[in-house]
Amino acid sequence: MKHILLAAFFSAFFAADSSAGWWAENDYTTGSNGLKKDSLTVFTNVTPHAVLGMNAAFYRDTAAYRDKVYSFRLPLMYSGDTFFISLKPFIYPVQEQTRSGAAGGKFYLLTSAKAREDESYLHLVLSGAWASQRARTLENGVMDKKTFSETALELQVEKSYFGQFFFQLSGAGFIKPNGVSNATLVTPALDHSELAYLGTFRTVTALPEWTLSAQVARNMKPDFDSHIYAGYSKISYRSARAANSGIAGLKLGLTERSTLDLAYNLYKEEGSVWKNYYKILLQVFF
Repeated sequence: MKHILLAAFFSAFFAADSSAGWWAENDYTTGSNGLKKDSLTVFTNVTPHAVLGMNAAFYRDTAAYRDKVYSFRLPLMYSGDTFFISLKPFIYPVQEQTRSGAAGGKFYLLTSAKAREDESYLHLVLSGAWASQRARTLENGVMDKKTFSETALELQVEKSYFGQFFFQLSGAGFIKPNGVSNATLVTPALDHSELAYLGTFRTVTALPEWTLSAQVARNMKPDFDSHIYAGYSKISYRSARAANSGIAGLKLGLTERSTLDLAYNLYKEEGSVWKNYYKILLQVFF
């Protein structure tokens, strides 16, 4: 999910379900170490309750990756009276420059205590993700290639008060892959935000152990068609320094059929310097 709070996504989903045949999102991030990320997704309603999407993306981090790393996704979403489910398969084709690639998917289930949503609600989200990654390793001066699997489990709770205030807590754990470590991996391709919410715009190719996040948002309607939001995340890496990440942003309604999300991310690994990242997400309904 690209949005900081689930409410932002659901408002977009149900708006599209009722009044738009398809819509598109462009998600662009830039920041420290020459980071460039761009993601374009097109969604269409295939039934009154189901949406299918197609996504293409790339990232480039000049601190470790000389060339762009490409990836593709095919998200499928379905809404019921008291639940919402999504399935997102993804693939990172093996490229000549990084000699690394990955493939996998994420399953996402949201449940609600009420058959009809109102302005005050409680959502519980469970998700699981799996990926198989092939990457180079360097051990004792010897370069090799290894294929290994990664799994993540995540729990989120979101509470809305009167449609004005939103609070979310989330936590995820990553099962340790066999035969590789952050000390031996060389330019792995997979961004672990595919597997769970990490609370950073930074591309996280290192192996995480767990992450905890808290977020809050304020709906400024009816005075302004906008949301303001902020969040904090703690990311623990395997045999590497943990990181702290903070996000603040503003989601604006430009017109009845378009929104703009502007956000800033301050990220710091323990014992290192602060990194700065900036995101622009444009959503247009047709």
